[in-house]
Amino acid sequence: MNKLIIAAATGTLAFTAAPALADHHGEAKAEVVETNAKGHATKVKIGEKTYEVCTSDAQDGCINPREAGLKWGNTPLNYWPGKPASKIEGSLPANK
Repeated sequence: MNKLIIAAATGTLAFTAAPALADHHGEAKAEVVETNAKGHATKVKIGEKTYEVCTSDAQDGCINPREAGLKWGNTPLNYWPGKPASKIEGSLPANK
């Protein structure tokens, strides 16, 4: 019986602590490594790793410009619009 109580308590603590892992603690400190002809960063370095910056042409395997601390790119929504962006025509306001 004691083992069952300990297992339940451990499981509850694991689920309670998990959301803390997803918290963003400030913007990334990115160093611009490469820019395009317009002066926009195309590659940034965070720590020891270099990332390509997402653009309208490249959206897989890259970092969102705002997540990299750059002052351009899409602004994430502060709410769930009710369906995925791929199912929504047009743009949405950042705040509901």
